[in-house]
Order: sequence, then structure tokens, then C-alpha cells
Amino acid sequence: MCSQSLSAPSDECRNAICRWTPQQRYFTRVDAIAMFAGSLEQKIKRFKYDGHAGWGLIFGRLIVGWLNAHEDEVQDIDLILGNPTAKKRTPVRHIEIMMEAAYVEDGAGRWPITNPKSPVLVKNHETEKSAGRGKTWSMKMEAARQHAAALRLCQSVEGKRVLLVDDTFTTGASFHAIGKRLITEWGAIEVRGLVLARVPFGLG
Repeated sequence: MCSQSLSAPSDECRNAICRWTPQQRYFTRVDAIAMFAGSLEQKIKRFKYDGHAGWGLIFGRLIVGWLNAHEDEVQDIDLILGNPTAKKRTPVRHIEIMMEAAYVEDGAGRWPITNPKSPVLVKNHETEKSAGRGKTWSMKMEAARQHAAALRLCQSVEGKRVLLVDDTFTTGASFHAIGKRLITEWGAIEVRGLVLARVPFGLG
């Protein structure tokens, strides 16, 4: 459900949100292109925190490559959009860079990737960060709620199946909080997720 690596097929993910029903968590599943480890972990950190924007171009291509390779799993998706960052986010607005690269890479328009010049969601202002060691589950959930509350809908998602794209998945708190607004307030019928990397449970 969250692309967590488990020891055996019968094992259950220890992440609390993964044990909720889809109706409780407000997203169906989240797929990860890879695990958050090694070289990929370092590249994502350099992109997100050090402002090495060139990695966004590569990550955008990775997203389109994953969509092409998993066509049967996402062919019913109506909208593909990034989890937005605030306009004043520093050093870079990494999600917007990544999604613009994906939009350009999908030049033929095979996938319903939102035009970056006409976003579906925007973030009005910065909020408390959820990432970082030492943050409890409740702290991450509160940060996710603040983030979701700062979002503004610019285009209708009513009756649509939405694929929400982010850089990493740790607890799923952000997907839960945003999915709740997309479904209960704005009328989306389903929310799924796609991330560059799944943070191994307990390391986020």
C-alpha cells in the first residue's frame, strides 16, 4: 500500500496510517519509484535542501518513465499534480521544478499532468516542516494538517481520480491531510500517490 519493504508477504507495515481503511486515510495507495537510501537519498537532499535544481529535471523524467512503465495501473487517473510548496520556499520550489520537468518530458500529452502555468493547487504560505529526526507522529500529523490547510484549490477536481506526486513518503500524514480536503471538501472521488522514494519506516 505504501511501497514499504517487508520481510515477508504476510508481514504488516508498522506505519499507523497504512493500517487504516482507505476511507479513514483518504488515499488508496502510494507507489514509490525507489527506496530513500544511498545515492538517491543524497541526490534528493541536494535538490530539496541545497538547491541543486538540475536534479529536478532528472526526477521529472523519472516520473514520466514510471507512468509509462505502469500504464495499466494509472490509465484511469484524471489529474496528476504535485504536492505544492509555498512561493517563498527556499532554496528552491523543488516539487514545482520536478513537475514542470515531467510536464515538458510528456510533450505528447500522454498523461494528465497539470500545466505548471495553470496549477490545480497552490500553497498560500509556509507552514511547519514535517521532516526531521526527533519529530513525533503527532507532530508530523499536525504539520501535515497545517500544510493542507494552507492549500487553495484553483481548478475543480470534482468527480476526478487524482494522482498526487511528492518527493518522499514517510508516514503518509501529508497524503492523508491533503487527500481529506480533496475528497471531502473538493469532491475528488479517489486520491492515489506517487513518490520518488519511500523512507524506510522508523528512519523519518
